[in-house]
Amino acid sequence: MSYERGVSEHVSVRLEPGSHRSPDDGVCVVELASMVGGEPFTDRPDCVDPVIASFLRAWNDGVGYADRQRIEPYASRVVGTGGYRRISRIRRDICLTYAGADLDHGPIWRAFARLRMRARIAWRVGVFPSIWLKEGAGALAAGVCFARGGCGEAFELLDRLLEVGPPAAPGLSLNGNGNGNGNGKGSRYREELGIRATIIARARPRSRGARASGSPRDAGGDSPRDRRAETPAGRS
Repeated sequence: MSYERGVSEHVSVRLEPGSHRSPDDGVCVVELASMVGGEPFTDRPDCVDPVIASFLRAWNDGVGYADRQRIEPYASRVVGTGGYRRISRIRRDICLTYAGADLDHGPIWRAFARLRMRARIAWRVGVFPSIWLKEGAGALAAGVCFARGGCGEAFELLDRLLEVGPPAAPGLSLNGNGNGNGNGKGSRYREELGIRATIIARARPRSRGARASGSPRDAGGDSPRDRRAETPAGRS
C-alpha cells in the first residue's frame, strides 16, 4: 500500500503553517518529512533536498488550509532526496530558470544571471535566502508558481524537481525517475515510510489528548518521535 493511499484513507494528518517546536504544536509538510525520515523534528532535515524543502515550506505557509492538505502525500516522496550536491544544484537552476533566469549561456553569463536572481530573492523573499541560493531559489519559485497558476503549477514544478532524483543505492530497485516508487526493495521501502507516517499521525492525537486532560505521560512518552519505527536499511 502506498503512503499516499495509506495516510489519506486511514489517518488524518493536518498540516499547519509556520515552523513548530514539537509535533504537539503542529507540523508542516517538511517537518512531517523529518519524522518520516527518522530525523530529529525540524523543517530543515538532511533527508530532504534544501531546494525542495524551501519550495515546500513556502508552499505550506503561503496557501489556505484546503490547498495545504493536498501536499501531505509528498512528506514521504521527498525523503531521500537530500545529500546529493550536484543534483541539488540542478534543482536550484530549474527553480531559477522557472522564475525567469537565463542560464543557457556560458559560465560568466550564468554567474551574472544568478547574481541578478540573488537581488530579486533578497527583495521578494529575504536577505538570508539570497545568500544561500538553494533555499532562495525554491522559495522564489514557489511564489512565482502561485502568481501564475496556483497549486496546479506548483505540483507540476515539484514533480519536475523530483524527476531529477538521486541515483539508486546498491540493491535498491527504482523506477525511471529515481524516486524509489518502483517494484522490489524500493517499493518495500516506500511502504515502510508509509507505516512510519501512520504511526506518527496516530500518536499525535493521543499525545494532544493526554496534554489536554492534564494526565502525566509515562517514562516511555507518547511523543511521535518516541514511537517512530527504525529507519529502514538500504536508504539512499
